[in-house]
Amino acid sequence: MRGIVILSVVLCLAFGCGEKAEKGEVLAKIDGKVITMEDFQREVDELPEFVKPMMIDPEAKKEFLRNIVDRELLLLEASKKGIPERDEVKRRIEQCQKGVVLDAFLQELFAGKDEVTDEEVKRYYEENKEKFHIGERIRVRDIVVKTRREAEEIKRRLAEGEDFAELARRYSISPTAKKGGDLGYIERGQVGKEFEAAAFALKNPGDVSDIVKTTFGYHIIRLEDRQEPRQLSLDEVKDEIRQKLREEKRKQLLDEYLQGLHKKYKVTIREELLEGGKKE
Repeated sequence: MRGIVILSVVLCLAFGCGEKAEKGEVLAKIDGKVITMEDFQREVDELPEFVKPMMIDPEAKKEFLRNIVDRELLLLEASKKGIPERDEVKRRIEQCQKGVVLDAFLQELFAGKDEVTDEEVKRYYEENKEKFHIGERIRVRDIVVKTRREAEEIKRRLAEGEDFAELARRYSISPTAKKGGDLGYIERGQVGKEFEAAAFALKNPGDVSDIVKTTFGYHIIRLEDRQEPRQLSLDEVKDEIRQKLREEKRKQLLDEYLQGLHKKYKVTIREELLEGGKKE
């Protein structure tokens, strides 16, 4: 599994190996191209954060280097076959290049201007508490079958003490069957009316509903847990608020900057052509 992860990441990374060695020891050569220790470290630095811890292991480093070599071999062969010169490939490379440039530019534009203070987070929370109030939630398991006869047979077996989750895994036609019928937590308005009425009517964990017919089939529902309505604390939602406020600041910064650019450069937009208008 680790090898698959590393290989897939390597294939996605841009390559920076050159014809001539830069400073540092040469780790590998591929038909004139060289990979130095600096090249290798630069590639490691570009890895996603969840992959970097793997590079502590010497064997993982060796595997990573082998994958870099394999990537360069594939790129070399692709180049000899003229792949980089194909119009569609050039177009996609151009789009990727635009994305990289824009990302770097926006990071520079936002730097030091999109920070959100603890005071701003707290003020937003106090002014919008209603947004962080969650209604009653219940966690349920569900067994769905095609016919009432099947549902009645499962009800009988449950009454005799058979395990609900195991019966769900064996007989339910719902995608949740592999999880023992576990739907997780649901709130009112998230499921069909018939299902909601039966599920929220259950009072205590372990209670099982009567057979409920919906458009999906015949259901048997068991209550696992009930959570009463409550107000989420500032600590629970501070990261969500901080991200929201940061995005709002970035949008405002970008909008203001774009307004300036529209004044700086001559821009002509003919939206009527999108509506089938005639060209002048």
